[in-house]
This record gives sequence, structure tokens and C-alpha cells, in this order.
Amino acid sequence: MHDHHLTGRYEAMGREYASQLEGLGRSLAEASPEALDPPAERRALARKCAAHVAEHAPFLLEELEGIADATGLETDVVETVPLALDARAGCSLVAVAGERTVGRTPLFARNHDFYPSFRDFATCYRTEPADGLASIGCSCVYVGRCDGVNEAGLAIGLAEVPPHEFEPGVTWQLAVRAVLDTCRTVTEAVEFLESIPHATNVNFLVADASGEIAIVEANPAEATAIFPDDDIVSVTREFRTESMREYQSTDRTPADCSRRRAVAEWFDEQDRRVTEADLQTAMGDPDVGVCWPVDERREDPRSTIWSWTIDPAERVGHLARDSPIETPYEAVRVPGSE
Repeated sequence: MHDHHLTGRYEAMGREYASQLEGLGRSLAEASPEALDPPAERRALARKCAAHVAEHAPFLLEELEGIADATGLETDVVETVPLALDARAGCSLVAVAGERTVGRTPLFARNHDFYPSFRDFATCYRTEPADGLASIGCSCVYVGRCDGVNEAGLAIGLAEVPPHEFEPGVTWQLAVRAVLDTCRTVTEAVEFLESIPHATNVNFLVADASGEIAIVEANPAEATAIFPDDDIVSVTREFRTESMREYQSTDRTPADCSRRRAVAEWFDEQDRRVTEADLQTAMGDPDVGVCWPVDERREDPRSTIWSWTIDPAERVGHLARDSPIETPYEAVRVPGSE
């Protein structure tokens, strides 16, 4: 997994990202999960999405402009990948309520389940915007984030819900990045995620240091928040809300997901308060059934290509930089919390 530490104002951070790539001997094309030669229709879609991002998170466009300026590429070429990324992330998310943790504050975890070939693009970012909140998080596409935690103690992650039907809006990776940079609490994150037009079906799980946990189910038509009072909350690729399930392409409910059942069974077996190490076992032990091992019999099968466990109150995450079945978790702290 690659690493980038970005600081400063947003356009400057874009320039810094390009400079770091150059120092590593990589071009933006080599760091991009999609070719930097988008056809006219994709550019047109990205321009429509850019209008929504300009309204709700204009600083991200500034960062993209910095990348374009530093690389000498056309701005719309640089913007099209994160603004209109055609990706189908699987993923498992878990939050344990503070009533059941040793530290008495929530714990958060997320496995990113995707194609092993995307390991070439997987990156851990430590971000310190001059006009926003510092954070750590991972992504396969520059500027966006799939998960992370910020200096205010707010953790967030996502899981896409099929079908993958793309409409002009804010893509999930840019929505997560905007939350990390601007929101301090679950309440603020929910308000933001309910206010923006989403490009695809997606589930978000958010938890903060105060103990609040929420799920936001979203699609291009609407978004709705759920505030569960369970000791453990797990999220995968199904909507919980009956009205939202009308927008998914299968009739699966969360109860039908084997990974969610595995998490529930693991949690039921815990006869004491849970630690972050316990959560790492749940997310990384293939016998529990949450982590996806690579199936060598299939060409580029989906597998878990990174895994986080996060203590929002401590502003620290533990990251397995590849499949947690084989890769140990290592501490990554939010900048400024050391």
C-alpha cells in the first residue's frame, strides 16, 4: 500500500500529491485506477457531477485543480476519475457501542473488499488541510476516501449497494472525504450526507468519540438516517429500511448477509467488554467469516485488500495494509494526535 502525507491549503495539497508521486517515480496515470483518457460522455457526466461538488465541497475541486496544474494535464481529465468513478466496492463495516468496549467509547472497523489488482492503487493518506480537519484514511483514487477518522474523533466508512446505476451527484469517495474534512460529530455527518445528491446506492456507517453511531442509507433519489441502539452495528451491501430496499436490485435484507451473521455470532460469544484487538480478530480471522480470502481459482476475484480498526476517541486507527488474514495491523495516528 502506498502512503501520502498532505498538508496545507487544498490547491497546494494537490500540488504536493503530484510532487510526491514524481518523487516516487510514478505518474498520475500509474496512480489512477482508470485510464486518463475518458471518452466524451464520461467527461460530460463528470462536469455534471462537478457542479454538485462545487456546491457542497468546492475545496475538493481546488485540490484536483492543483493536481492538474502540477502534472500539466487537462483539468477535466484529472477530475473525471474521482468525480465519475465506475467502482463497485463490497465491504463490511462494524461499530461496537461504548457500553460494550473496554474504553467505554465506540470502536469502529471496516474491511475494504475489492479486486486484488486494485492493491496497486490502494493508498493510506494522512491529510492536514489548512482550512479543515486533519484525518487518516484509505482510498484507491486520489482526493477521495473510502474510510477514515479525523481529529475530532469522527470515523466513517462505506459499502456500495447494488445496482451500480450512476447519476450526476457526489460520488461516495468524495462524500467520505468531505465528511472527514468538515464534520466533527455524527449529527454533522448525517446532516451533510442527507443534504447532498448521491451518485449511486451506498451505505455509510459513522461513529464519533461521544458514543453516537448512525447508518445513512443513500441513493440518487433520497437519503435516510438510522440511529440504532444495538450494542453492535454492522453494515454490508443491503439497505435496512424497507422503503430504501425498493432501490436495490436484489431482495436481500441485512439478515441475509453471511458476514453480518458471522459478526453477530462472534459478538454473542464475547463474555466481557471488547477491545480493539478483539475487533481485529473479528475482522481478520477467516474462520469468523468477515474477511474475504483470495480464491486463486478465479481471475481477479474479490478479496479484502485492506482493513481498519479505529478508536475514534483516541484519534488512532490500526491498519492492515493488505488482507488481514496475512498482514498484521499497524497503528496510524491522525496528524497532530501523536
